[in-house]
Amino acid sequence: MLFSEIPEHNEFKNALIRHVALGRVGHAYLLVGPPGSANLTLAWAFATYLNCTFPIEGDACGNCSSCKSMAQWAHPDLQLLFPKKATGTQTEAEAQTIFKNYLRQHPFLTLEEWLAVLEQGSGQITKQDIHAITQRIAIQAFIGPYKIICIWLPECLNNAAANALLKTLEEPPARTVFLLVSCASEKIIPTIRSRSQQYYIPPFSKEAIEQLLRKQYTALDAHRYGAIAFLAEGDASKAFQLAEQAAPAHFDDFSSWMRHCYSGNFTKLIKQSESFHKLPIKEQKDFLRYALQLLRMTILGKCNPTVSDTTLADESTFSKNFGLHVTVSQLHLIIHLLNQAYAHLERYAHAKMMFANLSIQIATLLKAKQLSILGHALSKNK
Repeated sequence: MLFSEIPEHNEFKNALIRHVALGRVGHAYLLVGPPGSANLTLAWAFATYLNCTFPIEGDACGNCSSCKSMAQWAHPDLQLLFPKKATGTQTEAEAQTIFKNYLRQHPFLTLEEWLAVLEQGSGQITKQDIHAITQRIAIQAFIGPYKIICIWLPECLNNAAANALLKTLEEPPARTVFLLVSCASEKIIPTIRSRSQQYYIPPFSKEAIEQLLRKQYTALDAHRYGAIAFLAEGDASKAFQLAEQAAPAHFDDFSSWMRHCYSGNFTKLIKQSESFHKLPIKEQKDFLRYALQLLRMTILGKCNPTVSDTTLADESTFSKNFGLHVTVSQLHLIIHLLNQAYAHLERYAHAKMMFANLSIQIATLLKAKQLSILGHALSKNK
């Protein structure tokens, strides 16, 4: 990973480059950013630059053996820590291989995605992980000038691991750099935060997300780049998920679902619940995520009609028409119900029952609006 491959964040990149040029590289950096931000990729690019054999102005060369091994997370002077299963049959080498292979394909990886890969509700970094790292950094660097330890999500350190890491940070070995990549720095013990140079990495802009999408997904409809970038809200991981979703199929299912909810056609809603239950769990979650995004777009369209122009034609038409028949308060309530349903799926709820119950709740909510309109019309005619 090179700095040039990451859009924006130029001020932060330049600050890191100055640290190297002036010989003032810190022993610990804490890069804090929301899920889907550039915090991990910036740490990766900085690690590449630190040990590049032939750095160019403002970046690593990308061609030397050090850069090539960094691109694969395979550099002998780079150690990587990440949340793992609390118990399991995998060896450390197997866990590292799985994580690095996945990370190369998903550089904006989020904890939610990684836990789904693990098929685990939570993950942690243990004291044993920290001890293994401290043993490795006690020896001299193999190739580069720096030994680098990248800890992805230090908020997942258990108490024993956090205390063990603190001891190392208090007396760091020479020419050793810790890169702590966090999405929730408030969960990191204060003494670790105080011993690190902390930087906040903001979400990507809409333009940056479009740039990443155009590079990663060259076959997308030209209008779709802007629509996805708007919906992603600065989260590159979410943008990539939306790009991989079958949006037209989701749209057809969602629009028919809302029509059945609005008309109170419970026979068809029950049939849809059965169809939903047959989908793989990932597709069930994708559908709910898509529904949430389109409803948020409907709210924005009601507040600012030009917003809906960033979607595809069918989605834009639906958003405008649906927005005429519901209030912003109702949309917020439906979004709340969808978020609850998503949380139930995370806890392995029965999909058919969950979706049927959700449909009834939304239909009841929409029916209340219709009755209110009818009552208002009748009162005016009296």
